[in-house]
Amino acid sequence: MSSDTSSRLPCYFISHGGPTLVIDYKNDEYKFYQQWGNKVLKEIKPKAIVVISAHWEAIGEIRVGKFEGETPIIYDFGGFAEELYRQKYQSKGSQELADKIIDILKKAEFKVTADTTRGLDHGVWVPLKVAIPNPKDLPIVQVSLTRQASYEYNVKVGRALAPLRDEGILIIGSGMMVHNLRDTFSRFNRETNTFSRDVLPYTVPFERDLDKIVIDSKGEEREKQLIKLIDHPLLRQAHPTDEHFVPIHVAAGAAGQDPGKKIFESCFGGMSWGSVEFCASE
Repeated sequence: MSSDTSSRLPCYFISHGGPTLVIDYKNDEYKFYQQWGNKVLKEIKPKAIVVISAHWEAIGEIRVGKFEGETPIIYDFGGFAEELYRQKYQSKGSQELADKIIDILKKAEFKVTADTTRGLDHGVWVPLKVAIPNPKDLPIVQVSLTRQASYEYNVKVGRALAPLRDEGILIIGSGMMVHNLRDTFSRFNRETNTFSRDVLPYTVPFERDLDKIVIDSKGEEREKQLIKLIDHPLLRQAHPTDEHFVPIHVAAGAAGQDPGKKIFESCFGGMSWGSVEFCASE
C-alpha cells in the first residue's frame, strides 16, 4: 500500500435503517444521508464504491456482485407500503472492479465467487438512493458477508480490501450500530401506526462502548477490541444476530491506522443509526 495518505480515500461504517428511509424526507436520518452524499460527490469524488451490506450473507464463502450495465435492485423486505416496491435505483456495476476484488480476496486466502444474478439489496440502494440519487457513471459493487463468520474473519476481509482506498475506491460497511428489531417492534403502537421513540436501556451504553473503540483507538488495537466485543455483556441485546454488526469490523479492518470519527447518531428503541468515518486527515 502506498505510504502517501493524501490520496487515500476515507472508508465508512453507515447505519442504513429500514427501507422507509428512502421516503422519510423530514427525518434527521434522511437529511444526514443527503449531506453525506454531497460530501462523497463533491469532496471525496470516488472512482467507484464498494459496499459490504448486512443483507447479503453467503454460506461458506464471499460473493461479489459482477455486473457491467445497470445493476438490478431487490426488494428484500416485506409488509411495507406499496410505494417502496415501486422505487428504482439506476446504478451500474463494474466487471473489472469485481474481478479485482475477487483476485484480492483469493490472494488473501478467502473462498470467493462472482455473482451475476443478485441485485443490490436495501442495505445498499436505500441509503445510496438518498445520498447519491443519480450515480450515473459511478460504479457500485456489492460484496457479501460470510454467514456466521467470526469477528476476526471480517476484520481480515477489511484488511484485504484496504488497498482499494489508494485507487480512488470508497469502501462502505452498511449495517446498524445497534440492531434489535424484535425489541423495537414490540414497542410499535398499532393505533397511531408509530414506534415509541423511547430508547431501550442497552442501546446507548453499548453504542458508547463501541464509540470508545472506534474513535479512541486505531490499527491493531482497535481491531483487537472489536473482536473482543464477542464477550460484551450487552452484545446479544444490542445485536441478537451479527449480520448488522460485522460490517463495522470490515470497515475497521479497511481503516488500518486511520482514526475514526462519529459523523451521525440517532437512537430509538433497540436501534442506533450511529455512523463512522475513518480518515487519515481532513
